[in-house]
Amino acid sequence: MAAWQEALKEQESSSSEDKKEEESQPEQEEKSCEGKFELLKDVPLEVMVEIGSTKLPLEEILNLHANSVIELDRLIDEPVDIKINGKLVAKGKLYMVNDSYGVEITQIITPEERLKLIEEE
Repeated sequence: MAAWQEALKEQESSSSEDKKEEESQPEQEEKSCEGKFELLKDVPLEVMVEIGSTKLPLEEILNLHANSVIELDRLIDEPVDIKINGKLVAKGKLYMVNDSYGVEITQIITPEERLKLIEEE
């Protein structure tokens, strides 16, 4: 029984030491992550805003002309998809200011939500 109590004491003391190390570790990881992140800040990414899509047969595409209207699969009030390098990362609301378009980010898509969206397709 005494050996068991000694083992428990050792475990408690080592776990308290581990906790102290874990508390200081996030600070060290955060500093090292910031340094690594600095290396990536100038990497160009393709940001795309998708307002809708549709499928058309080749014949209809060949018949398109100026002033043709193409119906998309979304309503005008629906959120637009914001994709970075082809991956859906957020949803937003489309705005027009002084003849320029802009997007207000209304929702960030988590990796878990992305998986659900892929499963639904």
